[in-house]
Amino acid sequence: MASIGLVLSGGMAKGAYQIGVLQALNEFIGDGNTVYISAASIGGLNAYAYATNKLNDAKDMWLNHNLGGIRSLLKIFARTPYVFDTIDGFNKENAKIQAGSLYVTCFNTKKRALNYIDLCKLKPSIVKDFLKASVAMPVFSKAVEISGTKYLDGALIDNIPIFPLMKHHLDYIIVIHFDKNTYKFENDYFDNKLIKINFIDDRIIKNSLSFDQSSVSVMINSGYEQSKAIFEIIFKNGSDDFDYIYQKMAFLNAMQKDKQLRITGDIVVNNINKVLKRITKERN
Repeated sequence: MASIGLVLSGGMAKGAYQIGVLQALNEFIGDGNTVYISAASIGGLNAYAYATNKLNDAKDMWLNHNLGGIRSLLKIFARTPYVFDTIDGFNKENAKIQAGSLYVTCFNTKKRALNYIDLCKLKPSIVKDFLKASVAMPVFSKAVEISGTKYLDGALIDNIPIFPLMKHHLDYIIVIHFDKNTYKFENDYFDNKLIKINFIDDRIIKNSLSFDQSSVSVMINSGYEQSKAIFEIIFKNGSDDFDYIYQKMAFLNAMQKDKQLRITGDIVVNNINKVLKRITKERN
């Protein structure tokens, strides 16, 4: 059986794409495989739904709440407990997380550091608190206080949180993100173990801010169709035929042009420094 990594980046309303990808993934990844997950911002909510078998509930949440465009986003999503209420609904039964690990990115305001919090190691009673912290956007949301320490969304520092999965011995990692850049992560050996699914279109900014039902439905369906086409190629012989999977992954990676090197440690350190400079400037 396979040990599989799954990375869900932040992307506000674009998180709807991830619902479609996760639906498609369920058609190819069977029981017996162990999935290790790392997620940022809204990706954390999707990841939690996936790992607790509440993906249908998450899809209903995305489709049945017509939040409209940017004005509604700022009023409903960012400045009220809408997402927090959703988290309470998902977590009310303290559902067991079916994953080897489930990391969410949180900025520790006391230590001024990025923390990758493994929800699998927490008491069920505080899992929802760290989920809330992971979507508490700076400026728009207050920090979430947990055991005397305040936390915010860590996506500004690491929005594609591959780093915590690097310590696990994984057979391959599926990365779902929304960047205009095509990346090579870390080095050739590590990069060739990544199945990269990136959603770029000419509506990407609008899609980030629009929660209207038509846009959400289009993104869910697009996420499903695009990822299913990739999975049908890579997992043709199943999820544990590693020689075949690596061969197809190498072929798909070779087709990606103009790749920028993205070294996780450098990204995190540089972005922490940017955030600290901003905090210092605001205080002076």
